[in-house]
Amino acid sequence: MAARPTLADIAAQAGVSVATASKALNGRSDISAETRDRVLKIISDTGYQSPAERRESPQRPVILALLAGIDTMYSASVLHGIVDAAAAQGAETVLRFTAPSSPGSSAADSGDELPEGCAGIIAVTFGTRGLRSRYLEAGVPIAVVDPSEAQHPAKWMNVGATNWTGARSATEHLLGLGHRRIGWIGGPVHSEPSIERLHGYRAALQSAGVPLDPAIERVTDFTVAGGETAARELLALDDRPTAIVAANDELAIGVLDAARDLALHIPRDLSVTGFDDTPQASWSTPKLTSVRQPLVDMGRMAVTMILEAHANGTARSSSPHLQLATSLKVRESTAPPLSREAPAAAE
Repeated sequence: MAARPTLADIAAQAGVSVATASKALNGRSDISAETRDRVLKIISDTGYQSPAERRESPQRPVILALLAGIDTMYSASVLHGIVDAAAAQGAETVLRFTAPSSPGSSAADSGDELPEGCAGIIAVTFGTRGLRSRYLEAGVPIAVVDPSEAQHPAKWMNVGATNWTGARSATEHLLGLGHRRIGWIGGPVHSEPSIERLHGYRAALQSAGVPLDPAIERVTDFTVAGGETAARELLALDDRPTAIVAANDELAIGVLDAARDLALHIPRDLSVTGFDDTPQASWSTPKLTSVRQPLVDMGRMAVTMILEAHANGTARSSSPHLQLATSLKVRESTAPPLSREAPAAAE
């Protein structure tokens, strides 16, 4: 049955015609009491409303969720939190896929109209500079999940995680295992979360007295292909890393693929950590050590912020800037480093 059942759905479930279902709904006497009771019970169970009732009912607030796509487990997890929290709080979610605005784009850009009854906008991994002008000028609350750039502190709401602390914990885990040659593969150079994670990685090395080496740091797209390409570069170095910290799980999976193609064993020859702890971290071979970012909760919190601001008639909620805690999930992709010196041959 559809999310909003029609009279035809009610009739089909009751095993009667639409005309008979209509008679039961309108209290007509020319159907049996048994049929009427069966139809009315289904109407009650499904929450069916006639078109007239729907017109008279207060409209539920609508949240517009903007994503570049749902081709990653990261996006799917955040979207799950948004939809789940909206339904629990009596709101509807409208999903729209949109690319960041380009220089010179204007409010006349097509496809930017807000849905009727829009209470606010949740933009996932966008920066507010990347939102099209019509969204910014709509006068509704805006919350950005994991913003890709630094936000205007007085205007936008945002939900993120402790990126710096998370990357530092992953690097400290590798240092604790004995690694000292630890590489870095980050996301795009202007990505605010990736920058914070890079600083956490560097802070851990500096605290341990390990010199920073730009030769084993790479930036690329947050993709498996980007991680694989960057890993191949690092693993081709004469003094290659014994471990790599990746700024998300997609990059880390790319590192695993590159190592496999180069006949390197994970974690015997190379330890790898990811970030986000998406489901694929547990599906990979070996299972990936990753920094858990509470993605579903981040989507849920964004909904709460939007609905609070909407109810109060304000642009922001009482807590407009939230950082949720990360935690390190240690699995099979990390281990102490092996000595690079080959064992002496037996005589």
